[in-house]
Amino acid sequence: MSITNNSNPPLFKLGLGCGVFSGAYGPITQKEATATVRTAFQNKITLVDTSPYYGDSEVKLGNALLEIQSEFPRSSYQICTKLGRYGYHKADFDYSAARVIASVHTSMQRLHTSYLDIVLCHDVEFVDFKQIIDETLPQLFELKQQGIVRKVGISGYPLNVLLDIAETQQKRGYPLDVCLTYCNFNLHCQVLASYATKLRNAGVKTIIAASPLSMGLLSDSTTPNWHPAKAELKAAVAECVRLIDKFKSSGTGEPVSLTRMAENFAFSYKEADVHLIGAKSSDEVYCALDTFISAQRLQLASGGKYPDIRIQQLYEQIQNILKPFANYTWPSPSEDA
Repeated sequence: MSITNNSNPPLFKLGLGCGVFSGAYGPITQKEATATVRTAFQNKITLVDTSPYYGDSEVKLGNALLEIQSEFPRSSYQICTKLGRYGYHKADFDYSAARVIASVHTSMQRLHTSYLDIVLCHDVEFVDFKQIIDETLPQLFELKQQGIVRKVGISGYPLNVLLDIAETQQKRGYPLDVCLTYCNFNLHCQVLASYATKLRNAGVKTIIAASPLSMGLLSDSTTPNWHPAKAELKAAVAECVRLIDKFKSSGTGEPVSLTRMAENFAFSYKEADVHLIGAKSSDEVYCALDTFISAQRLQLASGGKYPDIRIQQLYEQIQNILKPFANYTWPSPSEDA
């Protein structure tokens, strides 16, 4: 259940997304952040993901790593952070070579480390293509040559933009090590399935699929107000929740939830080297791990079908409700960015 991709230590199929440490999905204390990271590491997760854009995420993660260093030395996990995005609006982006250097060193200081395993250009769709390939990435690859950065990559939402950059880098002789995308393989969107092979052919070694719950849209909690999905998709998800509630009220006693079904679906996708899950408590880590293991068992035992025919029928109803949105993506950047 782990991959290597020239990684040391090997990457487990699940990674811990620490963007939630920013408080965007609810408050989280340093104690809770530390417990979350410790639980993840105790259960084979070896990748933690963060960014300067995620508020106090780097600081909280760095403090957690420092506190548990006697249990988990630096060589036992990989840190993925990002650079270039420092706020919501386009004006808050800085992809200059000077900021690349400064950002990497600031992140290392916050994370209490002398090197970074993975550094990604954050949300590349917001920035001029030419600057990315002529200034930002060349500087990052220079830092890779110095050993400060181990792997170089990009992150973003529109896969066509990510592929264009990956193909250009391959032609220039500096293929990307890592590509991270989010909300592109889940119950309501499977766009990544048509891009994964193309990214591999462009030399990308590791594909990270983030947000199996589509930034909270497919969770059992209330969808965040800021979620960019169109109203029709949000209404379809609400219909799915009503179906599940009706199923549970029928007294079946089966543990069914939209979150669990959504994660089951996302974790079954084998082309992603790592599925990045956001968790702000030990319980959330355990739940994700439990669902991940269940998804693997379902694949092995029945090709992904639920053994209980009633749950399988419910699952198929939910898939049918969301099927019209399989290739739907929202605009990024948004109009107000």
